[in-house]
Amino acid sequence: DEVNLIFMFFIFLSFLYKEVLRSPNPLTKDTVHIPIALFVILIIVSTITSINPMGSFRDLAIHLLSISFLFVMVNSIKDKNDLNILLTVMVAAASLVALYGLYQYKAGVEMEAKWLDTSNNEGITTRVFSVFGNPNILAEYLIMVTPISIALFWQTKEIHKKVLFLLTSLLLMLTLVLTFSRGGWLGFAFGIFIFILLVEKRLLLLLIPLGIIAMNFLPPTIVNRILSIANFADSSNNYRIRIWKLTLEIIKDFWPIGVGLGYIPFKQTFETYIRTMPAYHSHNTYLEIMAEMGLPGILIFIVLIFVLYKYSIKKLVKREEDKWTKVISAGVLSGLSAVLMHGAVENVLYLPKIIITFWTLVAFLLVLMRTSEKSRDIG
Repeated sequence: DEVNLIFMFFIFLSFLYKEVLRSPNPLTKDTVHIPIALFVILIIVSTITSINPMGSFRDLAIHLLSISFLFVMVNSIKDKNDLNILLTVMVAAASLVALYGLYQYKAGVEMEAKWLDTSNNEGITTRVFSVFGNPNILAEYLIMVTPISIALFWQTKEIHKKVLFLLTSLLLMLTLVLTFSRGGWLGFAFGIFIFILLVEKRLLLLLIPLGIIAMNFLPPTIVNRILSIANFADSSNNYRIRIWKLTLEIIKDFWPIGVGLGYIPFKQTFETYIRTMPAYHSHNTYLEIMAEMGLPGILIFIVLIFVLYKYSIKKLVKREEDKWTKVISAGVLSGLSAVLMHGAVENVLYLPKIIITFWTLVAFLLVLMRTSEKSRDIG
């Protein structure tokens, strides 16, 4: 993670040298950038006012470098062909991550006891995590990238590319299944719903019967895992509910400005409410934002997401004459939708890899907005 952040920092410095010192008009100006700017201002303020400013600096650096890299991408990718290559590379990298996850499943990698309530999930002996160290985090990554792979499969007209992206999509979905992440599964299902809604509404009629048919063919371990979502006796569910209740108490006491950006201020504050159940985060992105940055934080985040979706759908998805842009934009929006849904049961803006991927998807949408008017269609 540290190496990635340093690499991104040097890329940003190179961009500043090239664009600011040598170009008279460096950055793109657009209404959709305003909520991003407000978010940047807020996380800086939240770091300054934090109960532990040095503890908040870690998360501030991750977000600022990720957003800086966002602007590098927006101002460096000139056409759809360049973006198509970058998307393909991203899917290829995710496929390698997925393959390593499949190897872990085949090898029967050891599973930490806290990852599963074995009394309610009999038959599950392994949850894959690949290079992410935790199956839920791997799921967060996969559900952001898999819809992009599906979009690339959907839009291409060349048979060899269709076969390639079909294989990568199936590979990513299989690895997602083997994470046994219920939040990841729900997020992915929601993301696919959004993709179909944006690309081909007529397929919505098939979702319910296909879901019912699929349930009859799924292995019992997966069916039981799905059913355990509503089982409040499950230790994982019970643990989350207890954390959410305590987080709400923190929000009630710190609602104006929050305890400070990042997991360190949250963890320190959480331990003053209960010492027998330490927690690094609230297992809910929206409660976490409110606890860390108060009411202004959640409001600005909601505005950011709303504006991003509004402009993406208006400028990209509704462009019926540009099928490539429509489908790829739907894929990126579906990835964001999936991880935002997963955010209801996990703090997805916690680890560098996921934060970077999240802002990368935002960057893809901004790039699409910039290139959609001036680049030729590709197939």
